[in-house]
Amino acid sequence: MPNATRRILSEKQRLSLASRIDSLDNRRLLYLHEAAAAGSVRGGAERLGISPSALSRQIMKMEADLQIALLERHGRGVKPTEAGALLAEYFEDQRARLGAVVAQVQDIAGMRRGIVSLALGEGFLGEVMGAPLKSFAARHPQLQIDLQVGSTDELMRRVLEDTAQIALLYNLPSEPRVQSHASRRHPMRIVTQPAHPLALLGRKITLDDLQQHELGLLPGGYGVRQVLLSAEHRGRLRLMPRLTANSLRALLRFAEDWDGVLITTGFAVARELEEGRLVALEAHDAFLESSEAHLITRRGRRLPLAATHLLRHLRATMKLFRG
Repeated sequence: MPNATRRILSEKQRLSLASRIDSLDNRRLLYLHEAAAAGSVRGGAERLGISPSALSRQIMKMEADLQIALLERHGRGVKPTEAGALLAEYFEDQRARLGAVVAQVQDIAGMRRGIVSLALGEGFLGEVMGAPLKSFAARHPQLQIDLQVGSTDELMRRVLEDTAQIALLYNLPSEPRVQSHASRRHPMRIVTQPAHPLALLGRKITLDDLQQHELGLLPGGYGVRQVLLSAEHRGRLRLMPRLTANSLRALLRFAEDWDGVLITTGFAVARELEEGRLVALEAHDAFLESSEAHLITRRGRRLPLAATHLLRHLRATMKLFRG
């Protein structure tokens, strides 16, 4: 017989045996394990609370299925053959792995461990990293929190691709595949230094006013910029930023150190406003007053228990969603 043919036959036999072992009833493996551990069929039967004849029949059926002896019978006792010992060890490994998985699932179900993922715009960090997320983390010390920061477009993609369980974003696009669990209107504000000429006008700021000053703006993928672009289109004008940055921190430095002007929400600059380093001016354009912050998930997604609790916790504790 050619070597290639022998290899094919050997592989077929191996696969056939693997299939038969894989399909073995765990109950029969348990019978083999207990008989081997007790050193007798009767002792194994007593450990399992069944009759010796029932245990013996199941082991013999397993030997017939596998076409190999699993127990050596001598006198009134038994001991496993080499194949029987391997199968008993296989059963122990499987039982240990199952026990570990069950314990891990119980931990996750009981929120003792696991990962919760939250994606948000940078402007939400000041609110979220305070009491809301800190108190949740303190309540569930074994949970790992995966925090992702990005643009509105990136947050939507993460939620729709299930790489983020929950997202906080501004100016929610029309998308039927996402569900908003909490929302509240947060007008956009013109933010600059207290001594800036815009702050001294004593009135609401128009888009025409902004054309006369150096602006720092987020890129187009951010909800704030998308609202502003729509307002520009409605007003038939184009604002030309001096600085475009995908970092709110960079834009804040631009406003403070360069005497610049940025356009964002009041909650995104709450600390700077409270400390008096910057002021937030109202916009004349009603369109800039109408956008909302949203807490979202993918519609139809069944969240893990920990993520469900985080969603409820954020909805209940975030000041941004309270009237």
